[in-house]
Amino acid sequence: MRRTVVLIAACAPMAQAEVNRTPRIIRPPDDRADYFATTPALQAIGDSVAAQIGTDMLTANADGSFTVAAQTLAEQYSPLCPGERFGDQPTAASCTATLVGSDIVITAGHCLDENGVRTDLQTIYFVFDYAVKQEGVNPVTFSADQVYRATEVLGLVNVADTANDWAVVRLDRAVTGRTPVGVRSEGVIAQGQSVVAIGFGAGLPIKFSDNATVQAIVDFGFEADFDIIAGNSGGPIVNPETGLVEGVLSSDQGADDIFQDGACFRALVCPQDPQCDASFTLLASVMIPEFQTAIRDAIGGGGAGADDDDAAGDDDEDGDGVSDDIDVCGESPEGVEVDDDGCELEELTTGAGPVCGTIGMIPMLFMLLVTGTARRRSSAR
Repeated sequence: MRRTVVLIAACAPMAQAEVNRTPRIIRPPDDRADYFATTPALQAIGDSVAAQIGTDMLTANADGSFTVAAQTLAEQYSPLCPGERFGDQPTAASCTATLVGSDIVITAGHCLDENGVRTDLQTIYFVFDYAVKQEGVNPVTFSADQVYRATEVLGLVNVADTANDWAVVRLDRAVTGRTPVGVRSEGVIAQGQSVVAIGFGAGLPIKFSDNATVQAIVDFGFEADFDIIAGNSGGPIVNPETGLVEGVLSSDQGADDIFQDGACFRALVCPQDPQCDASFTLLASVMIPEFQTAIRDAIGGGGAGADDDDAAGDDDEDGDGVSDDIDVCGESPEGVEVDDDGCELEELTTGAGPVCGTIGMIPMLFMLLVTGTARRRSSAR
């Protein structure tokens, strides 16, 4: 028998909010960090975050591998001003997506829909490990099991100038060697909550932006003061206390992310632009009802690889009625009552269970290691 216990104190209803806004986006200190420079907990989540890369940016090799064929940041914006970061890194990505099921990713709607015109899925790849994992060593070649196609858009909404901007996508096969990232499934994030953005700003290899907080709760989502740039669109917004995805990045300031400053180009530093005093990064909440339903339906519906022994969603090893792909407590004693996450009800009432529910698999490593102006969609197109 399964019941759901709601922790009221941890789950406030979605509402409008006004706050004393003190912005902090692409400004000193620039908090963007490469894969090798972030924590093992964030690296574990980043391993399941994919770059959306156009087929014109990847060259297929005879052995089944792929090679990046993109300009560096310094080549794309020449000359780059002295002191600008990441100039020697490639700029291949246009958007960001997160693995939440064996063959399911979530992203921003505008990454696959430009003013009502759908992106041809045959023109893009979803690429894992587009990351600088060793200082000074750029990602150049990818194996076949790091590169995937999209076969179906299972749900998509893209309403301009709002946070109602999300998509759920099925890949061409189950992703191997990676753990789907957990997604909040009950309640909403609180104003003031610390959050981390993960994505491929400026098309660069994966960057992690922390030192940010939720500044306001708005219709369909929330706002936060991230260091992000075009290309982060669709990237996961992670709660560092739970390791769960709270939303996906929708849009940033209506200003150029990289601009010409005299004879050279540099990234916009927010205090130089008055818009930064009135606007923050807009995030689409995974608790938008249609978004939540689309995720649930996609994960519960099997899909590519669903008949494989290792596919998520097939097995229920402890026999508690909750499939292993969403069973947070995978060794429940026989006969005990569990909630929708497969945990004993007593665990939730004592605070040992997950906060406000999840969809997908919680990265337990993370839990152990971690103590208005006009908007512009921020895909790097």
